[in-house]
Amino acid sequence: MERLIEWAINNNYSISTCESFTGGAFSNALTNVSGSSKAYKGGFVCYSNEFKVDVLKIDIKVIKKYSPVSVEVLTEMLNKTQKILLTDIVIGYTGWAPPLDKKNSDSGLTYYGFKIKDEITIIEYKLEANMDRSHFKTIMIEKLIKQIEKRMI
Repeated sequence: MERLIEWAINNNYSISTCESFTGGAFSNALTNVSGSSKAYKGGFVCYSNEFKVDVLKIDIKVIKKYSPVSVEVLTEMLNKTQKILLTDIVIGYTGWAPPLDKKNSDSGLTYYGFKIKDEITIIEYKLEANMDRSHFKTIMIEKLIKQIEKRMI
């Protein structure tokens, strides 16, 4: 996380977030870094479809057609957050956090990603075994940081 903040500051980039299943955990981890206020503007916890529609202005037809857990919805979350908060980097998550529901084949499906300027990167991840929800959020934050670090090189 420290490297992300340092990289953003050195490149004069601002950061925002739009988190669903992580519930603000990424923002919390980011703001635990001293000096993060030099880059981090703020973010949204977009937990419900209503929030996504009413605040981010995502078209409900996109959510209904693709599901709230989809590349299309995360793309909209990233784009709309960037437009509202006017940042260079947007971090986002959408998905179904544990516990897994064996009756739902999409249970455990998540998408996480980021947008740097105009370039979007989205990764699909499918949880196969149950784990503590808090631990899952930590793992997903680490996965996203690794992806951003690849982009920073």
